[in-house]
Amino acid sequence: MIEFSYPFAKNHDNQISFNNGRLCCLPKEYLKQTNQVLLKSFFTKILSESTSQDVIIGIDPLGFTFLNLDFICYIGLITNKSDRGKYNNLSKKYPLNKFDIEYLKKQIKFEYDLVNFKEFIPIDIVTQNLHELRGLNSKISGNIDRIMKIEKEEEWESKFDEQTESVKKIYVGSRLIKFILDNIKFFQPNFFENLKLDYSKFFVAHRSVSKIVKIYRNDFKKGRADIEFTGSSGIKISGDKEYFEILIKILVENALKYSQFPKRIGPKVEFEETKKRLNISVHSYGKSIPKTEQPYLFSRGFRSSVNKDSKEGTGMGLYNAMQISKHFYGKISFETKKVSNDENIDLSWNIFTLRIEKSMHNNI
Repeated sequence: MIEFSYPFAKNHDNQISFNNGRLCCLPKEYLKQTNQVLLKSFFTKILSESTSQDVIIGIDPLGFTFLNLDFICYIGLITNKSDRGKYNNLSKKYPLNKFDIEYLKKQIKFEYDLVNFKEFIPIDIVTQNLHELRGLNSKISGNIDRIMKIEKEEEWESKFDEQTESVKKIYVGSRLIKFILDNIKFFQPNFFENLKLDYSKFFVAHRSVSKIVKIYRNDFKKGRADIEFTGSSGIKISGDKEYFEILIKILVENALKYSQFPKRIGPKVEFEETKKRLNISVHSYGKSIPKTEQPYLFSRGFRSSVNKDSKEGTGMGLYNAMQISKHFYGKISFETKKVSNDENIDLSWNIFTLRIEKSMHNNI
């Protein structure tokens, strides 16, 4: 069965079933036998009349909000459109099922497009063009390294700082293109389960983090934020450096995206080595991520309601970061530190911390 982020009704051979979502569960009222005839009759009609043109939004007989787009029908949700219906206090009973209606509309369209990817873009054409683009970008990267006269990895930082702004921009552009191309392959089924890193390779973690910070300090955005980077270490970890840098890139990009005042208070990256572990913390100053959403931050396809109206995204970044971290025997945690005790000020430092244990796995 195809799974969706939120509880959903499915019509299979004229049989209606009600199912849990990945990010929140189906309210138990949908499982009561006394409700089955009414609900199945209602959603049989909804799914038989649905189209792929518009998102249909309504209230079901139980008082929950439903959203329908073609064969996808989210159910069991609570929005500002929800009604008392048959039951009272649904909002208090199911706080994890409360979402903004505009956010849900974006999500159902995203999941519909994701399921129907082959209908919109022929895969053979995409694959061919991506292969050509990857090859071209590899040649650009190789030539810019020669222009910068980088012969050893340990020379990268000093050589980069010596370059003109134009050369820096070319390097940054080639790296960002590579990140985009690498990100596409993460959508392959079971990609992370099948990923095999080469643990015979070692690299300096601090150097990789510094590289990502410098790339985003020199990107092409107007009024870009300055990223504060503190801490130092020569510690080495094992595995493929490229995947570690993608992991750090996701965390830094996430912090930039959700910084409330990036020009005045930019993100901070802190690098710390202790006796037992390596800690890399990425801080962003902005709206507090609600406690009800925090358990789902690393779930596939989840997007926080924070800045949901103005920020684009797929909800895959933090999920991908967590999956990559496991291959370095690490884990990412989240915490929020409020900046004021005034309940009317909803601002915090939102902090994601990557912890890598010093162990035989990493041979640190």
